Amino acid sequence: MKPVREVFELQALEIIYLTALTGGNSFPGLAMNLEGESEIKQRSLMDAQMRALEAKGYLEIDFMGIAKVNEVLHRFIVAASNCKSYLCQLVQRNQEISKICYFIQDESRFELKHQSGSNTYKLQEIYARHELMFQVIDSIPLIQNLAEDEQSQTVMNGEVDLESWTGQLLQAGAVVTSLAEIQCISEKAQVIRELNLLIHEDQMWLLRRGSDEQISRTSATLSTAVEELCLWLQEA
Repeated sequence: MKPVREVFELQALEIIYLTALTGGNSFPGLAMNLEGESEIKQRSLMDAQMRALEAKGYLEIDFMGIAKVNEVLHRFIVAASNCKSYLCQLVQRNQEISKICYFIQDESRFELKHQSGSNTYKLQEIYARHELMFQVIDSIPLIQNLAEDEQSQTVMNGEVDLESWTGQLLQAGAVVTSLAEIQCISEKAQVIRELNLLIHEDQMWLLRRGSDEQISRTSATLSTAVEELCLWLQEA
């Protein structure tokens, strides 16, 4: 049974407001350019976020005008705005892309999922490393497919146009999931490492990019796919 925990629904501007309120300068993966807005407009936007957060019960303003942020939310904002890197997971089905970010700092772990339908973010705390692994793997539609000895060998990009091949499978209903560790200690975000998994009907393939930017694909069973995902996540 999963532990019961608080789940928060947040707008992007609410996250930006909380970041500023808790002393952060920026939030990884979220960029809001308000420089073109007047000071009055910016203040009005921030006041609107404060009222919205109060209405949700995520923020309290005492009679002295001092703001108190929900304890879990406060830990999340501090962890995310101070982290050196974070994990980003993209799962693409047809034309829809689901995006989930995982922020880890010391013993604090949080999952932030973008909900494209409402353009909001769902936040929840993750209590342990093994639970983070479960959350990542559980969001991928892994399948039980061919036996290990029936798998095809690794195919290099020189033998097949992997970009065209991948595009054709996506049009045919394939699902692609990407895991990336993104460095965010400078103004320009940089992908440190990545792992890609393509799933179509009863087949799965791991796609890897080498140091020479060469891409290779390897057929995977359920066990090898889970093993690769776990090994990749253990480095986080």
